[in-house]
Amino acid sequence: MRKIVSVAALTLGLFVGTPAVQAGGVDLSIGISIPGVVFGGPPVYYVPPPPPPRVVVVPGPTYYVPGAPYYYDEHAYKHAEKRWRKHQERAWKEYHRAYYGDEGDDDDD
Repeated sequence: MRKIVSVAALTLGLFVGTPAVQAGGVDLSIGISIPGVVFGGPPVYYVPPPPPPRVVVVPGPTYYVPGAPYYYDEHAYKHAEKRWRKHQERAWKEYHRAYYGDEGDDDDD
């Protein structure tokens, strides 16, 4: 028991002998990270820009101008017909030579 009394006396002496310690200006605060109250101006609204102007392209009028008629006289018709017949005869002979050989050629007789 002597041991308990000596420990109690020593503890009491420490409390009495030391001045009271006081921390000045120290605060303890526990908070949840939320922002404070912020007051702002009214919301700002912007007017949307006007739509671009519509562009309508109207095609100009189309005109058809027929060419001047050209009439062949009788001599010109006969000349054109003669040229066409000679061309057809040459084409027929060339076709005949290409597919049948020289058998049907009447020029050698």
